[in-house]
Amino acid sequence: MFKQIHILVIKRALLLICLACTLSIPVAARQPQQGYRGFVEWANSVRTDKFADFYPNGTIGIRRETALRSGISTSHGYQINSVFFAGAGLGVEFPGKGATGLLPAFLEGRADFQWGRFTPFADLRAGVNMGAKCLPYISPSIGYRFNWGRKLGLNLGIGMTLAGYRTKDYDITFPEPDWVEFEYVGESNRFAAYFSFRIGFDF
Repeated sequence: MFKQIHILVIKRALLLICLACTLSIPVAARQPQQGYRGFVEWANSVRTDKFADFYPNGTIGIRRETALRSGISTSHGYQINSVFFAGAGLGVEFPGKGATGLLPAFLEGRADFQWGRFTPFADLRAGVNMGAKCLPYISPSIGYRFNWGRKLGLNLGIGMTLAGYRTKDYDITFPEPDWVEFEYVGESNRFAAYFSFRIGFDF
């Protein structure tokens, strides 16, 4: 079930990319203008982890599981000139199987370039994951901006997301050859790195 959802999300993302490329071919590139600028994006994060399963007979099994988070983010700020943007934003990514939720509050810096008709961008988000006692959150990405008019643009970006989260810890003991015991010992801070991609609009 989860694999089918994962494949469906990727297919939809690819379809949106192809559609954006088709619609943007005849549109002349235009750099962002100085002043207010806002973003609304569909945000996704994916990673694959290895997990250990402990069985009553004392053996350990290793399995791989793909975790997917999906949600939205929005940021707003000031376009300093035709290249540099500075702002702040909020986001939420809901957890899929094997993932933890994400609620980032961040500052964002972005640079939009223009090389002929080619208009790539690079941005960096840094802040905290409010869903995990304000542990660090950082997400650099690169991508491409399609101009859709005087002020509207479509952005496709890929990158990495590093976010802190809280986890419960257990001590594992083997009191007998065919018996395993788990003892809760508290919580600790952990960090997970995800491959991320975002699709959205700026205005």
